[in-house]
Amino acid sequence: MRSRRVEERADDILAIREARKDISLEELRTDLAGIGLTISVAGLHRFFARRGMTRKKRLAMQSSKTAPMS
Repeated sequence: MRSRRVEERADDILAIREARKDISLEELRTDLAGIGLTISVAGLHRFFARRGMTRKKRLAMQSSKTAPMS
């Protein structure tokens, strides 16, 4: 199981995220490569999804409606 390798380094991943809460998955992936953990952006997404953590960087905006289209 590939996720085992990632789960073994969960403390490292979460520590980097805690230090830089606004970090993107790509930036996190690059930082992890610097400490010897190679993982894809999709792999990081699955890692956070397993923990119920979202990675949105801004609040959802309500869509603007100006007029009916038809």
